[in-house]
Amino acid sequence: MALICGHDAPAYGLPLCEHIRTATADPLDHYLHYTGQGVERQRICGLCRNEAAAVVTGAVCEDCFDATEGSTLGVIGRPQTVEASRPVDGTVECTALPDGAGTVVDIAPTRQGFLLLCDDGRILRWDGTSTNCTEAARSTVTVPADAKPWDGREQSLRLHASRDGAFAAVVVDYGRTGEVLDLSTGTVTMSLENDGYHSSTVPFSLAFAEHAGRTVVLHRSVWNVIEAADPATGAPVTRIPMDDPASAWSGYFHGALHPSPTGTRIASDAWWWHPVGRVVAWNLDQWLSEGEPAWTQDIGWSALPPCDYHLEPSRRLAGRRPSRRGRPGRRRGRTGSRGPRLRPRPSRTRRH
Repeated sequence: MALICGHDAPAYGLPLCEHIRTATADPLDHYLHYTGQGVERQRICGLCRNEAAAVVTGAVCEDCFDATEGSTLGVIGRPQTVEASRPVDGTVECTALPDGAGTVVDIAPTRQGFLLLCDDGRILRWDGTSTNCTEAARSTVTVPADAKPWDGREQSLRLHASRDGAFAAVVVDYGRTGEVLDLSTGTVTMSLENDGYHSSTVPFSLAFAEHAGRTVVLHRSVWNVIEAADPATGAPVTRIPMDDPASAWSGYFHGALHPSPTGTRIASDAWWWHPVGRVVAWNLDQWLSEGEPAWTQDIGWSALPPCDYHLEPSRRLAGRRPSRRGRPGRRRGRTGSRGPRLRPRPSRTRRH
């Protein structure tokens, strides 16, 4: 049966309003409209925005959908909120921090307990129960004295730890710098610095992962590039390619990284222009096994529905299955090596 576009083909992508479907010149920019039924959403133009609830949309084929790819102007409406009431254990156990820790600015879990980052740069090992702790290393990373908040986002120190507790990283969230430390010797093995391009909009991208019996550290070097390295030596392992500006992954400003519990996938709490938050995920195991060539295949790329302009870190993790449009090269990127300049604007809608 023919679709509303006139082609006898499977429906593809999101339903489109009439103005987007029939545009004869350049593709119309669009709003993403949540209808309030589950996560059902559709694309509507600026003319339809004020009467979104009454707009009649229709599905089109893949070729017609791709021909309408304009930029996203924003998000209208919200997904449906479903209540699932059930009892919650309200027991809360409080444990005092160990003696001698002083002011603790961040905590990171390991298999053996916790690492504590103190305001004087000390990194302490703590088993989580005793009143004693031992110093493993000292970090020299500090928040710049002239750092200014951007849109309410203040630069602050963040502690990361490998699962086995062998390595730690201290970075400046919403900043540019950090370092990786070998906790067996207390030495700095990697000095980190990203390119600073819109780094004030996102936490510093860093995570430890385990692959093929060894630990790797993942970090953002350029706004749209995540690199993997050996934390013991700093030797590069692999990276996201930069040579295809029209690929599915090229236009995302990477933020906080969240490996899945099994370590097979990873999510980046990213955003893309026109600035909307969008969590993306891909196959971590395949990437670390095959290196950059993995991105020429189906690497399980998945992008969750865009959020509003609010770029606050998301709580979603990386266990989502890839979407149909999960292959690199599907998205027509509109940013090159540098995206457009970003101006602060107030947060308006929370993430769902």
